[in-house]
Formats: sequence, structure tokens, C-alpha cells
Amino acid sequence: MSIKWFSAALSVVAGLVIFSLATAAAFASGSVSCLGRQAAASGKAQRAETRALCQLYANALREGGRVVLWAGGDTPVQMNWFKTMFEQRFPGVTLDVLVDLSKFHDIRLDEALRNGLPTPDAVMLQTTFDFPRWKAQGHLELYRPIGFAAQKPGYADPDGAWITAWNYAFVPSHAKGVVPSPARIQDLLRPEFAGKLVLTWPHDDDAVLFVYDALRQTYGEEFLQRLAALRPEFIRGTGVAAQVVGEETNALANLTGYTNEFGGRSRYMVPPEEPFIVWNQRIAILKRAAHPRAARLLVSYLSSAEMQSAYPGWRARADVGEAPGLPALETLAWGDPTLFTRWMEDRDYVAALRRKMAAIFGPVHGESPLRDLVQLRRIGLGADDIVAPPEPAAPPY
Repeated sequence: MSIKWFSAALSVVAGLVIFSLATAAAFASGSVSCLGRQAAASGKAQRAETRALCQLYANALREGGRVVLWAGGDTPVQMNWFKTMFEQRFPGVTLDVLVDLSKFHDIRLDEALRNGLPTPDAVMLQTTFDFPRWKAQGHLELYRPIGFAAQKPGYADPDGAWITAWNYAFVPSHAKGVVPSPARIQDLLRPEFAGKLVLTWPHDDDAVLFVYDALRQTYGEEFLQRLAALRPEFIRGTGVAAQVVGEETNALANLTGYTNEFGGRSRYMVPPEEPFIVWNQRIAILKRAAHPRAARLLVSYLSSAEMQSAYPGWRARADVGEAPGLPALETLAWGDPTLFTRWMEDRDYVAALRRKMAAIFGPVHGESPLRDLVQLRRIGLGADDIVAPPEPAAPPY
């Protein structure tokens, strides 16, 4: 018995030594990278942020070097770029990201909180109306990260329960080969787009629903009726619908694409006066986070001038400017992200709109966009890319 006990104890000690050596090596190499960036950083304020990030990095390594994030999105690889960016920036710290529809993350998180189950360390979601509720229930850590004071007005909770990681947006896009090139959203109702629009079901995604509601308010319900008459292909999720524009013969345009031209065969439009949507993608740390120190590193990095300056979309900080090629949101008629935040709060109104859209376009059908292999293959993904669990049994909202 004593020999077995000694062997077991030796194994534990050896494991701790190996872990400590690995952590030390990671920190040593990571420190060089961290301090190197500090030296390259421009401005006193940014150098101070880099030093603070270095300390958070050291804390995350001592904690074990792992952080778990549930992120809202509708393609499995949507956050791969950021996972790579974060892990290269902080060697030895692994970012485990699960991407799924925000409304599904909500259900699972509420269930975990209700039943005392493990939670992720942080959540980054579209469903902005949930964050005040989780704060009121005492589930969110109050943490003001690096760069907190530089967040744009209204982008962060005053107590630090959440910040905005970045802004997401849906804008119209069309194939570059379309002649004449569409200049306005109403141009997408031209006869040549019949059967060649790839759209996302508006009553399956609140951000898409906001766009359709804005189009209804701007152009009347006749716009939606004319759109339905063009027999568009409706699918779940925006990722595939955005990426096939210009890549497939019958995919000439989309109403909720991205400010990204992907393979170069599509062109997006940022309408200065016409409806589109931009919203704050909020991130919060859970009080029951298993890796709170690494979570603080994650949130602080997202809010840092270093990361915000590199983000290719509309940014959360007021002091870094916008990405090249994007106009300032303040110059756009629909460029206020809080429009969506306020719209989302009226759940009865949103539910009534879903019923209206179902009456016009028909019921939503198809698998979750995170698990629909037929659709994922259209953008070069396969079965190995599917990581999201099946849809929750409970209905969203």
C-alpha cells in the first residue's frame, strides 16, 4: 500500500513539476512577445495598456492557461480568426470557443445557472436584452477592463457587467457581375433578381428581423410583398447566404451580408440613408467562471487599443478610428447600434413581427446553420467542422 501511495504521490509531484516548467516556458516566451509589443506600441497610454495586459497574461498562465467562451454566430469557423489571434498573442493560453446561435446559448446558460451546472467563463452574444437580466440576477462579474473608459458612450455597463467587444453589421451585398450595379436597396427588386436572391429567414434571427422591420417602415409592406414575389431562396443563418453571393449562378444578391467581399466576386453596400443594422456584440464574465483570470485577460484584450485598432469592422472604442474603407457610424442614418438594443427590449413587438414575417414568407424550415451539412458544404466546410450541439428542446425567448 505504501509503495502504491508513494508512486501515486510521485506521479502527482512529477505532474506538478511538468506543469510548472511548461507554464514557466510559456510565460518566458510569452513575456518576450508581450514586452516586444509594448516596445512597439505607440503612445504612452497604449504602452501602459500593454504593461497591464502583460500582468493579466502572467495571472492567466498561473491559473492554468485556459479560457472558455461561448460566442454568438451562425457558422462553425466564425471565431477561428480571433482564436488564432489571441493564442498567438498570448502563448500558453488556450481560448476554447463554442460558436452557436445566441438564442441557443441563452437557453443553455439559463439552464446551467438555474441548475448549478458549469458555465463558460465568458459569453459574447447578440441578445443584448439578456445582459441586464443576468446582471440583476447577480450572475455577471463587475469588471472594468483595460480600455473601459475609451468605450463609446452607451457601449459598456457603467458597473462593468459587460462591454462591447466589437460591432457586428449586416449590409446588402450583390455579385460584381450584376449590370447595372445596384446603388440602392430597392434596386434588388429588379426582375433580373427573380429566383436569384439568397436570403436569411427574418423570423429566425432577430438582427435580420430588425432589417426587415426597418425596410417595412421605410418602404411599406409592399416592399416585402414584392420581395416575396421574386421567389428568393431562404436559408437559416447569414454566413452561408452572405458567402455564396457571386460564387453561385443563382446567388446574385443578399440583404444581410457582411462588410467583407470574401472571394472578391461580391460587393457590399453601406447605405448612408437606407436601412441596415449595426449592433453591439456584448461580452460579459460569469461569476461562476472556472478561469476568471484568463477571462479578464480575454475581455481586456478585446477592449485594448491594440486589438481594437486591428479589428476590420466597426469598433467599440472612441479613440482608434474606424477600419479602412468604413464610414463613421455617426454619418449614417441607421448607424446607431443602440437602435437595435432598444428594439430588442420590446419582446412582444418582436414576437408579433415574427408572426407577420411568417405570414409573408412562410414558416422557417431547415437545420440549425451550425449543423446543416448541406448548407455548410456550399462554403467549403464539412462534417468535421460541426461542433455545436443539437438545438435545445426548449423554444428560444
